[in-house]
Amino acid sequence: MISSNRTKTMDMTSGAIISQIVSFAVPLFLGNIFQQLYNTADCFIVGHFLGRDALAAVGSTSHLVLIAIGFFNGLSTGAQVIISQSFGARDTKTLNAAINTSLLFSFITGIVLSFVGFFASPLILKLISVPPSIFKLASSYLRIYFSGISFLILYNMASGILRALGDSKRPLYFLIFSSFVNIILDLLFIIILKMGVKGAALATVFSQMISVIPAFVILFAGINVATKSENQEVFRFSLKNLKINISILKKMLKIGLPGAVSSSVTSFSNTFMQKYVNIYGASCIAGWAVFARFDGFIIMPMISISFAVTTFVSQNYGARQSARIKNGIQLSYLLNVFIIGFLSILLFVFAQFLSSFFTDDAESIRYASLFIRYTAPFYLLCSTTMFFSQALRGFGDSLVPTIITFSGFVVLRQAFLFIATRLSDSFAAVAVGYPVVWCVTSLVMFLYYRWKIKNKFNQL
Repeated sequence: MISSNRTKTMDMTSGAIISQIVSFAVPLFLGNIFQQLYNTADCFIVGHFLGRDALAAVGSTSHLVLIAIGFFNGLSTGAQVIISQSFGARDTKTLNAAINTSLLFSFITGIVLSFVGFFASPLILKLISVPPSIFKLASSYLRIYFSGISFLILYNMASGILRALGDSKRPLYFLIFSSFVNIILDLLFIIILKMGVKGAALATVFSQMISVIPAFVILFAGINVATKSENQEVFRFSLKNLKINISILKKMLKIGLPGAVSSSVTSFSNTFMQKYVNIYGASCIAGWAVFARFDGFIIMPMISISFAVTTFVSQNYGARQSARIKNGIQLSYLLNVFIIGFLSILLFVFAQFLSSFFTDDAESIRYASLFIRYTAPFYLLCSTTMFFSQALRGFGDSLVPTIITFSGFVVLRQAFLFIATRLSDSFAAVAVGYPVVWCVTSLVMFLYYRWKIKNKFNQL
């Protein structure tokens, strides 16, 4: 019998579907909210205590950071699908090999991304035409951030492993703690020690370092699954077992690499959207930075529900339960519609009021509220694309959803911005870049899902 103080997982192959989705997604959502607080706290404190140019400098780096994080998170999706399917099938041998492979691979990838990001930051900032007035500040912030990104990557993989096994609560607990540490360090470094934007970046790095510790404490303690008769251990972390299984790594990359490339390139495309924003000056850049914080927050429930569906589909696909998968997807999408619709209305109505929390500059507030109101009515379409893409990944189908997302979020968006900004000199041409793409991509993704899902169920 395994002792009860070890981490228990959630078996999603039986029981009430909607309660499992909600109980899994809520901690994941709250965790994503607190993770978003890393950059939000930076923006709030930087905007009020360091001024407009510092806020613009921090905001101009956000999509660059997402390039690296998005690439790794895409790779980790492949790992989570393999882990969830092995868990659903009760294949502990493959499960252990997949977890050890993903942890070691994440460590290696984190070191590489940290090194590349540190040295490439100034060049990329030049490519996106960051104004000279904020270039030095942006470069300092970004280099420090990248120096500690390996800690964030290790944390995300360890937490992803726990979530793949149905445990979304523990990652929330220690992420809350590290988020509060980040805020305290922001106040210390920026207000008391007068370290400027470098202090904001250091606070984030130290907070990410702290978040890794409890994640690995859980993995060292052991993970078990509750059955009717006992708690069976399914994994325990050990350095001597830490090695890469080439066969499993290939499977992970097959599922995760398309999404990794797409996510990274999409973020890179968003970075070039930043280039269009930069044309309109520091106030518009600061307004865009404020909008990005709210955009990030409303993306969080989309991610939470979508990743809950990925885990749900993966486990039940491993257990060969087609009817349960159908019901779970339908109920989860209805939940997605209700939550995203409600939040979109709130953002639209209170856009100016919410924007004023981050800056006292009237022009920056005006830009931020306009960006929000152009975008808010279309968030449901964005969530539709994300939801069905992640549901398909639960089946192990990653390539075509990635192609659809890449074609819309990168190719179509850049083509639209290129044409629209030449037909109009209004910043509105840039602001509608997101909604136009979401309209097209969500329709294509849904139609592909409806066609593909029939084939997948015929295989069960």
